Amino acid sequence: MKTAVILTGGTILCEEQSGFFNLSDSRKREILSLIPNGFEAEVFSPYFILSEQLDGENLSALIAEVGDRLSENFDGIIILHGTDTLQYSAAALSLAYGNADTPIVLVSANYVLSDNRSNGKDNLKYAFRFLEQRIGGVFVSYRNTGEKASIFLGNTLLPNQTYSDKLYSTCGAYGYFENGEFIKLVGELKPDALGRFTLSKYSPVLWLRASAGMTMPDTNKYGAVLIETYHSGTLPTESEQLSRFCKKCGIPVYIVGVSEGAQYASAKHFDRLNLNILPPISPVFAYIVLWQKYGR
Repeated sequence: MKTAVILTGGTILCEEQSGFFNLSDSRKREILSLIPNGFEAEVFSPYFILSEQLDGENLSALIAEVGDRLSENFDGIIILHGTDTLQYSAAALSLAYGNADTPIVLVSANYVLSDNRSNGKDNLKYAFRFLEQRIGGVFVSYRNTGEKASIFLGNTLLPNQTYSDKLYSTCGAYGYFENGEFIKLVGELKPDALGRFTLSKYSPVLWLRASAGMTMPDTNKYGAVLIETYHSGTLPTESEQLSRFCKKCGIPVYIVGVSEGAQYASAKHFDRLNLNILPPISPVFAYIVLWQKYGR
């Protein structure tokens, strides 16, 4: 298969240097040695960073890079990326190319490849195995510790949990590998996609999470607010802070985390507070959608 391998950085391309993990050219060579037989790989690198440094310019460059490779009729695209912001790139690429006929798979590692705890080699191995399924769209190949090697839909990933390297999704894994066979868990998904777009360097979206006794900040210089609800789809709607904020902030306020079906009584106030309820999507994907909408 003719495959584009895009190197952006991250732990999978790091090694320990003087007590710190940093990007390494030698890791690039090692990665290339891990490409399985039967794949004709070409390597590209729009930028090379630790993924915690990711901003809108990087995301725009990655979207453009993948768009260029799609126009060159590669059979598959592999993107090496860091875990800290993996969800953001997967969401941005899903918004751009989620309906592509070509499989686009992001790959990362929880530890450097020289650490025997690392899942990087497995993640890469099964990314290439997934390309052989020839299922188009944007995906992430990732094996949580103690679990099977899995493939996740790029637009469903949840934010990282503090102190955890596990990957979570709004709908679980798209599928997993067992005894070398890919077992699909959900049906085909071809979401609407925008095609190539660019993002502002810094997001115009103020992203807040519901918290006990939460206070509301100034919204100057923002274009929209995204509030992530409690797990039950609730907010402190009786709070004077929240009520005053929604009345005076002067920009759209969106909430994400509200499931379909029965709701708690506090949800009766959503309309009064002029809160725009987003469908049950990943908060990361919601953030990227709003960034694209308000950051042009």
